[in-house]
Amino acid sequence: MEHLDTYLHELIAKKLSGQCTEAESATLQEWLDKSPENRAEYEVLSKIWGDSPSAAVHSRQYNTAAAWEKTTRVIQFNTSKVKYLYTKYAAAAAILILLTVGAWWLESRSGLKKHELAANDGRIRSLELPDKSTVTLRQGARIRYINGYHNDQRIVELEGEAFFEIASDPSHPFLVKTPNQSVVEVLGTSFTVQTGKDSTTVVVASGSVRLGVDGDTASLVLASGQKGTWGNGQLYARNNNNPNFIAWKTGILQFNDQSLLEILPQLADFYAKDIRIDEKYRETAAQQKATITFQHQSCDDVLHELQLLLGFKYQQEGDTIVISQ
Repeated sequence: MEHLDTYLHELIAKKLSGQCTEAESATLQEWLDKSPENRAEYEVLSKIWGDSPSAAVHSRQYNTAAAWEKTTRVIQFNTSKVKYLYTKYAAAAAILILLTVGAWWLESRSGLKKHELAANDGRIRSLELPDKSTVTLRQGARIRYINGYHNDQRIVELEGEAFFEIASDPSHPFLVKTPNQSVVEVLGTSFTVQTGKDSTTVVVASGSVRLGVDGDTASLVLASGQKGTWGNGQLYARNNNNPNFIAWKTGILQFNDQSLLEILPQLADFYAKDIRIDEKYRETAAQQKATITFQHQSCDDVLHELQLLLGFKYQQEGDTIVISQ
């Protein structure tokens, strides 16, 4: 049976208490679909949760001392029950309940509130964190943070893509955690982080960062001008040759002697459009090159300028823009 780690405990606790995000639910569902044993383990923990006194603890009106006393009773209650019915799940059940009650206790403390910001209105969002670091969220991104330190660390949780400019504070490391369990440790100042279901990409604009995986000693230190990726259990770095990696933030797209075949995928990413090249035109598109800059222009305006420069045709077919001769 697959081992339940702390991250999965947190996801299960959030799911059972109705606090799971869409991305976290997807991660949990992926784990459940891996094997019947995983699903059986989740069902056992779900039943223990439903039968336990902690299931009724949903109020944010919270007394700290009483909370921890109740946590102890809950763990004792479930441990004795698990010994009778589900002995092999005792540790998982106890940790699950402790994590959830502990999370409610953390959020209830007046000086340590948990915050969340999402760029879900079609625009980028910027915020200043309590330590004076600044974060710019790309459309669709979400960040969670507390207004204080956790074990002398500054920790944020990120879904999607964001640009960070970190305030210097060597005594309090800054960590970016993602749903796929990768961790970015800040050693310098500014960088982007792009998270996906199974991968994380970091591009360093200045300073340096460390990219690794939660609970694993393997990591990469990335310097200014480098791009690091974690995915499929592998870490690798290379030079960042894409000047448009933060175009979504600046609104400026620059192309220097690049082929149309190279330009179009960047436009598709920037404008969140499906742009396809007709197969009969791909060979020609690979030979056509342009040096051009666009600033805060619409997708149609950009394609029209490229059309005048390179001589191709484009038309909308359903939700797809098709480029042809």
